[in-house]
Amino acid sequence: MHADDNIALEKFRFSSSITNDVWHKKTDAKAYEWWYFDALSDDGRDAVVIIFLDNFIFSPRYNRSDNDGNQARIPAIAFFYYRDGKILYRAINEFEPHEFEAGDTEPRCRIGGSFFELRTAPYGTGYQISINAQLYNNFKLEANFEWLTVEGDFRQSDSVDGAHHWNLVAPRADVSGKVSIISGSGTPTDTLQFRGTGYHDHNYDDRWLPATVSDWQWGRAHFNDATAVFYRYNECHNGGCVTKLLTVRDGELRERNAEFNDFHQKRDIFGIKFPQRMTFVTEDSVRLRVKHIKTIDSSFFYLRFLSEMTLTLRDGKPRKTIGITEFLAPKTLKYRWLDWLVDMRIGREGKGAKMA
Repeated sequence: MHADDNIALEKFRFSSSITNDVWHKKTDAKAYEWWYFDALSDDGRDAVVIIFLDNFIFSPRYNRSDNDGNQARIPAIAFFYYRDGKILYRAINEFEPHEFEAGDTEPRCRIGGSFFELRTAPYGTGYQISINAQLYNNFKLEANFEWLTVEGDFRQSDSVDGAHHWNLVAPRADVSGKVSIISGSGTPTDTLQFRGTGYHDHNYDDRWLPATVSDWQWGRAHFNDATAVFYRYNECHNGGCVTKLLTVRDGELRERNAEFNDFHQKRDIFGIKFPQRMTFVTEDSVRLRVKHIKTIDSSFFYLRFLSEMTLTLRDGKPRKTIGITEFLAPKTLKYRWLDWLVDMRIGREGKGAKMA
């Protein structure tokens, strides 16, 4: 391992903890925290991504160059629904600071009219999620989901200042839900029923993202007998890189450092350069191969893919499935000339985005 990578490990904290899935009250305007949920449907056609953000890292207001730490924080909700690899509905709504409320002793968060909270029932423990969001052209989106934890809560970790924290809360969950689209006149126009397998994690840091992260790749895949999650976090200014391959099998989480190789570099239409194929190999010969098959969302600073993922454990048996992966390149968030384009996708002041 390179010396820079040792430095990066000191700035990186990993956990898998429901107890730590709480709000950490990072009050500095450059600090950020978010709770991320995604799922793929049983038939493979639909995907859903839901993010609750205490400080919206993609907002021009968060990324102002004159943000000296005194600016008010910018909570946001992001909801994405994909079908057959194409965006069907996207709602990204910013809110005022007083519209954010979260628990610091139990996992829950409310932003505007949307919320999530941890609930326990006779059939298990999981997250109830309710979304009430504004869409383009005065349409509304209402959604209710249950994220029932199947795998999770494996490891605790301390929170420290000046470090990136990744909490892999629930690598696998049973997900069910309903999405309703309502016109400005109050007429229901579409209803979607969802059933599938999902994932939940939680990230936070007290440092400004564009000045801290060079690039950031992650992804997850659910196989019949295992779950695999990769995470490659690369800090700026020779801060080093953390590359993790995590597997869950038979109720046990294995965390491994991994050797990373990428192939077939390509540029997205927005200019982001990314590898079309990647491999992650551990010292005990566990291997994950990742091949992007469809870009389902893109911008100047992030890409989201459906990816073919092949996992080979120590039994030598390859397992193949489709998973969700992302590539984040925050540098362009510093460029003010992009602000008006970014704002086209963001709903503010109770109104939906200008662009679908």
